[in-house]
Amino acid sequence: MKTQRLHTPQWFPNSTNSMLFGFVKMLNELRCLTSKNSTMIEIGSHMGESTMLFASSNIFNKIYTIDPHIGDEIFNKTYGYSWDDIKKQFELNTRYFNNISLISDYSFNVADRFDDNSIDFIYLDGAHDYESVKRDLQLYLPKLKDGGIIGGHDYNDNDWPETCKAIHDIVGIPDTTFEDSSWIKQKSKKISQKRLV
Repeated sequence: MKTQRLHTPQWFPNSTNSMLFGFVKMLNELRCLTSKNSTMIEIGSHMGESTMLFASSNIFNKIYTIDPHIGDEIFNKTYGYSWDDIKKQFELNTRYFNNISLISDYSFNVADRFDDNSIDFIYLDGAHDYESVKRDLQLYLPKLKDGGIIGGHDYNDNDWPETCKAIHDIVGIPDTTFEDSSWIKQKSKKISQKRLV
């Protein structure tokens, strides 16, 4: 089965897998910035490859991953995968970990399940249009502890200009970007006082 991070030979026929190595570099950075036994939220898990990598890092005591596993998805259409196929792959990729809780819903429906100032790290990889990214940032930034880390995927102005614009408008320029197009930024008073409506 073709995947987006682990089995991507069609994307990198003549080079190493930057989707994997960039993500691993981000995990190493997170290891230095967060304390062990941290709690995280992942918005958009798809096949659970990144979920599995987050869990494998042993940084996070609890991982909440939010994905409805329904709707339009270009990757699914490209390779002819159904959402049942994707959900089975998610279950396969995350089968060894008991610290992962999948919330099968849209992120905007479940933000109230999390207390403000309670989460150490949030990773956004859900919908990529401007309004969706902006909404996720506005809804979930208050959930992040002061000094916590916000981040996500597809910080690439050529492919995802709306994602980048929403990030810039709400949190500013990321502190660090990685070769898989992941990004992170530490929450500061400046971000938390920014207008989030």
